[in-house]
Amino acid sequence: MNFNEIMDDLFPGILEISKKIYSFAETGSSEYESSTVLKKYLESQNFNVETKYMDMETAFRSENGKKGLRIGLLAEYDALPNGHSCGHNLISAWAVGTAAAINRIDNDICVTVFGTPSEEGIGPYAGSKCVMAGRGAFKDLDLVIGVHPDDKWGVGSKALADLTLELRFLGKSAHGADSPDKGINALDAAVATYNVINSLRGWAKLDKHLVVGMIFTESGKATNVVPERATLQVEMRSTSTRFLSIFEKKVRDAALGIGEAYGASVDIEQVTPLYKTYINNNSINHILQENLLKLGISALDEGIAGGFASGSTDEANVSWKVPTGHLDFPIGYPGIAGHSDEFREAADPNKAAKSLRIAIEATVLSVLQIKEENRMGEIKKEFKEGDKDEF
Repeated sequence: MNFNEIMDDLFPGILEISKKIYSFAETGSSEYESSTVLKKYLESQNFNVETKYMDMETAFRSENGKKGLRIGLLAEYDALPNGHSCGHNLISAWAVGTAAAINRIDNDICVTVFGTPSEEGIGPYAGSKCVMAGRGAFKDLDLVIGVHPDDKWGVGSKALADLTLELRFLGKSAHGADSPDKGINALDAAVATYNVINSLRGWAKLDKHLVVGMIFTESGKATNVVPERATLQVEMRSTSTRFLSIFEKKVRDAALGIGEAYGASVDIEQVTPLYKTYINNNSINHILQENLLKLGISALDEGIAGGFASGSTDEANVSWKVPTGHLDFPIGYPGIAGHSDEFREAADPNKAAKSLRIAIEATVLSVLQIKEENRMGEIKKEFKEGDKDEF
């Protein structure tokens, strides 16, 4: 079979997988049916599968066991509460489809598919690629490629460093009118902390592009009782991973200091891993761009284009550990909002099939080109010499 015949043979099954995962729409850390479908398909394509990878129930690692160039493909399959409004059903189909195609075409490429739960940060496996990167999952690979549905064709990526803390204030309840002096108002301490954190936005230089989001998830139970407990969640983002660590310390110090001033104890929990900024490997991205062009697609290089990131992803943490390329493919219409009901409708595999197939084809052709032209030297050189943070 030639390349087109292999794709014709594989693609109906790949599309069916995407449809199943789209219908399951399982949120992060509970993607049991979705991960099972993917694992069974990879086993049918002669891949070995390690389940419950790194002690995560819905994670897996699957490899074809061949020698030669070692590539990793990132499968995401978690949905949001409103369904697959980020299109991860398409990402997972791309990953297993690309793996199956390469496995049929070339006997000298070791392909590993990583099943990565909860990219959206829900549940105990939130940001699973952060965990995998931190524990050495990618250390034996030459390169990794990830994809994402978008509103246009593109290569490369930008991502804000992202971290969420939960600040829990514990005071003492008392009658709000009769004996407020006997109480310790946890809510007052939390509100004061909120205001201090809010004021710190002005301390951050504009080039750090600090974004702070805060909500109270617990604030008392009755208006005539001094609130004994209050909980403030704080999400922080920045274009600099280093700066985010500095800002995080200020947030922690503010909560502890204000809690002490009010007489309240403070428990601080990091509820998501640190999502880092993205380190593009331009050598891989240019090869992806070249092969899209061969397929009649002109793709913007998002990694070097102007502007700043507007979101975060745990794929960025992988890019700190191994040369990582990225491809975006379009669904819906230009300007469609991610995480919206419209994006969910556009992620229906019946509507996105053409873009999905081209994304698979471009990735397969790029991997083959990297091997045949022996491009790993330049890819690894760029990775070794690259700055691990811009600021």
